Amino acid sequence: MVERSTAATTVTLLPGHNENSTEGGDPLNSAMPDYDGRSLDAWFVGDAVTDLPDDLETVRKMRKHLPEYEEGLRQYRLMNHIDLSFATSDGRHVVERSVNRETNAGEKPSYVGVEGEPGEENVVRDIIERDDLDWFGGEDKLPADVSNKRFESDVAHEVVEDVEGVRAAVVFGGTDTYIEIMREKFYELGPVTFLETTGMDLEAVPAFIVQPPTMYTFLELAVMADGTTLARVWDVSPYPKHYLYVDERKRDETEFEEGSRSSGGDWRANENANERFGQWVMEEQGLRSPFSPHTRTGYEASVAQASSTGPAPAMTYGEDGDELTASDVASALPPLFPW
Repeated sequence: MVERSTAATTVTLLPGHNENSTEGGDPLNSAMPDYDGRSLDAWFVGDAVTDLPDDLETVRKMRKHLPEYEEGLRQYRLMNHIDLSFATSDGRHVVERSVNRETNAGEKPSYVGVEGEPGEENVVRDIIERDDLDWFGGEDKLPADVSNKRFESDVAHEVVEDVEGVRAAVVFGGTDTYIEIMREKFYELGPVTFLETTGMDLEAVPAFIVQPPTMYTFLELAVMADGTTLARVWDVSPYPKHYLYVDERKRDETEFEEGSRSSGGDWRANENANERFGQWVMEEQGLRSPFSPHTRTGYEASVAQASSTGPAPAMTYGEDGDELTASDVASALPPLFPW
């Protein structure tokens, strides 16, 4: 009897540099747009690195240490994980009772951290500290909102060229809890009263008009009895940056423009906008997001089209087995939607 086991993980990073102004950093030093210092990058902290290491266990242990917080905070936004295992007696058939699937559904979400060292202007921290407004329970860090943003498939049994295998898929995402709460208040109070109450400038209004966008990945993993494995990330949010790890090692990553095309795509401190951020916001309003208020059929059609003409999968990694190749499995198995 032979044990087949493979794990695939996506990690979502919000790139950033040193934002500790008391240590020579810049509070607008992440890849979030800042809109002349009046919005997102002025309100929240990024992940304080622009790349992640090759070893997943190192990623899990990494922490950013900020003057605003006593504890270190994770240096990633989201982690999506699938682990599949089973036994086979002949390298062609799956012992069904041995099949096991694990995900990280029980993992607590990463915190959204609010900036606010002495001397820094941050209207969100001002709201937190006000006695007349109790919007955030006085908390300057809140877990990302992941409610109703996880879809997991059952284990699917597959056969490719007479070789059995299993696969599973998970779509997982999260949003900024502070933005979610402020958007509710924006519509409850109305734009004029909201701005007067918070002291925000007009530049902040676009953050609350539209549906808050979701950072997400659509991860699928297939394991065949002959040892062939294939991890595919069919879709990701256009913003920010995503990585694929298979069996604890970095295997693929998405491109990420930290600046605007007009500046050559290079990152600039205090950049006023981010083109990928704008694309992300707009896609959330249509059919191209798995969390779209529209039908899932529209999202499935979008992924299917992207997989036939590109650019899907967004990330992929496979290893050949004794009889099949990862390419054989990729050709035989279309996207597995987890709903």
